[in-house]
Amino acid sequence: MAKYAPLTSFLRRQKQAEVDLTFRDIERIVGGILPKAAAVDGWWRADPSGPLMPQHIAFANAGFVAVPRTRAETVHFVRRDAIRASANAGQVDEWGGPL
Repeated sequence: MAKYAPLTSFLRRQKQAEVDLTFRDIERIVGGILPKAAAVDGWWRADPSGPLMPQHIAFANAGFVAVPRTRAETVHFVRRDAIRASANAGQVDEWGGPL
């Protein structure tokens, strides 16, 4: 997780419930290049039945989930609390997707 610790710190400092970052923004924050696998949605989304990867731990430790938009090379980070509030209102599922 050490590589993604700066992303955790960055996200923790955010005041908004949602943050949009480009891949380049993330690379600047972590001080390195994202792997080619980052171009696939699954790299950003934690599989509840699979192991957590360092990038998933980084977002989770900051209280966010990632909603990738890989074609645009951006990631929409949403606070888990905001997702829960929206889910309770019937607007999104537990992963931030529309119902």
